[in-house]
Amino acid sequence: MAKQSLILDQHGQPFEYAKREESALWQERYLRLRATYDAARTSDEFRNYWANADRLDADSANSREVRHILVSRSRYEIANNAFSDGIAQTITNDLIGIGPTLRMQTASSGFNTMVELQWYLWCKAVDLPRKLWALGHAKHSDGEGFGLVSRNPRIRHPLQLDIQLREAEQCQTPYPPINDPSHIDGIKLDEFGNPAFYEFLSEHPGATNRRMGFLDSTLIPADMVLHWFRLRRPGQHRGIPEMLSSLNAGAAARRWREATLSAAERAALLTLMMKTNLAPDEADAVAPFSTMDIEKGLMSFLPMGWDPFQAESKFPSATHESFNKALINEMGRSVNMPRNKAAADSSDYNYASGRLDHGTYYDSLDVQRRECDSQILDKLFRVWFDLAIMRFGWLGGMPQAVTESARVHLWDWPKHRVADVEAEANANRTRLESGQVSLPKLKSEAGIDAEDDAEIEAAYYGITVDELKQRQLDVIYPPVQQGGAPGQPDESIDDAVAAAMRNFQRRNSLPLKTNGHANGSHVNGN
Repeated sequence: MAKQSLILDQHGQPFEYAKREESALWQERYLRLRATYDAARTSDEFRNYWANADRLDADSANSREVRHILVSRSRYEIANNAFSDGIAQTITNDLIGIGPTLRMQTASSGFNTMVELQWYLWCKAVDLPRKLWALGHAKHSDGEGFGLVSRNPRIRHPLQLDIQLREAEQCQTPYPPINDPSHIDGIKLDEFGNPAFYEFLSEHPGATNRRMGFLDSTLIPADMVLHWFRLRRPGQHRGIPEMLSSLNAGAAARRWREATLSAAERAALLTLMMKTNLAPDEADAVAPFSTMDIEKGLMSFLPMGWDPFQAESKFPSATHESFNKALINEMGRSVNMPRNKAAADSSDYNYASGRLDHGTYYDSLDVQRRECDSQILDKLFRVWFDLAIMRFGWLGGMPQAVTESARVHLWDWPKHRVADVEAEANANRTRLESGQVSLPKLKSEAGIDAEDDAEIEAAYYGITVDELKQRQLDVIYPPVQQGGAPGQPDESIDDAVAAAMRNFQRRNSLPLKTNGHANGSHVNGN
């Protein structure tokens, strides 16, 4: 019997499911008629190419075993490939630089200055830029960087808060539970899918001097864990090395270099080789692959019928340089770094192409800096600010009573360097004079607090801040001159006389005569 459903057909009768055989027949006909993508076909030509494609979710694809293999290979490549090492250091230098500075945005300038000063002193005490650099480098090489916010009584600051860095292998669950989707390796999620706890091993699993036996772990609240990684897929909770797609390219570059060097060495070691065109019974007998030492400065008599020749070294080949550039370009492309920066060689670049290639690179850095703001700095500042309120008695000394408006802040990052400073300065001047950008915004892009900079500059010149701002305004927007448009001279005396005579002629209806000047000046009339 066919099964009935609640869906009605065109006659208003309950629709009956067709038999399984008939349904399969119609489905086969439908698949034959439906158009498909070439990439979705499983042909013999591409069967092996797509053999490793899977449908795993983000966390399953980035399982512990997969991550540990990728991390170890990424570290090995960076340690043994100068280009991979240079790319890792360069992108971290450009990303972190000397570190961001705090800029408070409350209505009280005095409170802003006080908080910014204490933050600066604390950053120096814990060496925050250095630790941010290590987190950024770990994010590139390992795919993720971890920092634990904890107390350190050795900190030489009233706030004894510190950041303890951890490697990716230390964040793991030694004995993961079975059939628990809320428990990812090293991360315990709440009912909303947010990280609630992180699990860290007491000792690094790769330490040679660690205690033998079971691995001890500790659950740490997520508010005290700084976790920085690139979120590439929905549902992803752990990171993978950022140069994952180009790891094989780096290995190929090293293989190409070693093969070229080995071939060149073998060709160079063979000083002379012997050849003959005579039959074996006509030339003097010589054992195959035998050698003969040739003393320096002497002439040697060769066996009859044998002629010496020197092997030509054809390495490196003509394609060596182009192939090497292609590999470096591929390695840099995985992190949006232009080839001249990845190779530290701009000999074949011009200024326009360099600017064009760096645009995508700097956009990527800006995106990562915003990720650092939300995932690292804002999270750290909230803990630090709450402790500072209680320690220094700010705002009543009660963090729970402080509104979010008292915590409003921004982070000023170092400006990206440019090659042509003069062209950049002219472009900024044009943007200022045309009103496309304000001076505070322009200074913020350069990583400078406009208010603090104005106070420092005014104190240096011995004037008030208001006087300094007025002079800056006069430079950017020159004042309007009397009797004319901004930046234009007043009318000349002749023009004023001519205008007066025209008015007089209109009032009295008198003919106006000139002496032939095009501007109508020097009037000759009654």
